[in-house]
Formats: sequence, C-alpha cells, structure tokens
Amino acid sequence: MTIQLDTTRGAVTIGRPGFRVAVAGDAVAQTFPIVVRRETLRDAQRARSLLRAGTHDQANFVVALEIEVAIAPHAASARAAVEQAGASTEDSETIRYVGTTHGLITLLRDIYAAEVADAVILVPIDGSATDRRIREQVLPVFADVRHRVA
Repeated sequence: MTIQLDTTRGAVTIGRPGFRVAVAGDAVAQTFPIVVRRETLRDAQRARSLLRAGTHDQANFVVALEIEVAIAPHAASARAAVEQAGASTEDSETIRYVGTTHGLITLLRDIYAAEVADAVILVPIDGSATDRRIREQVLPVFADVRHRVA
C-alpha cells in the first residue's frame, strides 16, 4: 500500500518497495541506486535506516545489500566449494552466506522482514555452480516484484 500526500515540497509517499533479488552483473542489479556492503546484518540495517531517513519517497527508495553466496545441495559441499575457490572470510567486506538453497531463501526473507534491505544482490563466490543454482532455485521464488515476503 502506498499513500501519497501533496505538500509544497512535492509528493510524500509512505510504504515500502517490493523485495527484489538479483545476481551481480545482471541488468536488474544495475537498477538499484544505492548498494551497501556491510559485515553484519545489524550494520546493514543501520545503514538502510540512515539512508531512508532523509527521503520523502519511502515507497520508491531502494537500498540494496550485497551478499557473497555459495550454495549447494548440502552445506558441507558449499563450504568445500568455497575452500576450493580460495575465498577466505578475511577478504570479505560484506555478509557471506555458505549453505543450502533453502537456507538462502530463508535468509533473504528474513532480511526483508527485518528491514535490513529492500533488495539483495547475490555475488556467487564459487562461480558458475552457485550462479546456476541461484537462477534456477532462488530467483524464481522472488520473481514477482510485488511479492511480499514478510
């Protein structure tokens, strides 16, 4: 629901954009005006809150969170893929998820419900295997832009 009030400063909207998920490098990911990288969900939530506080267009103001991801049928397989890719946790400047597809979908829903971000850009850590799983198993869950996950 969006409420618009006419004021002398222009339209003020109340609401929230629908949750969007994209893969890094995709056209959709390029449309997000503000992308944050934070080491914890709490830091990301604070950043989003501060960024959104200064806008009068709440329903259309999107703050995206970048998350590094490795997913596999089993969490142990995902951890092994990250190790094989040589991606250490010390190199990461943002949140990292290593686990199953189901766990990632749950995390993404929680991110939106807790108002950590309005959109997420997923960055595959281990290359094409995770990229393929994201496109086949995660993106379809969030395909409808109007889909509310909270």
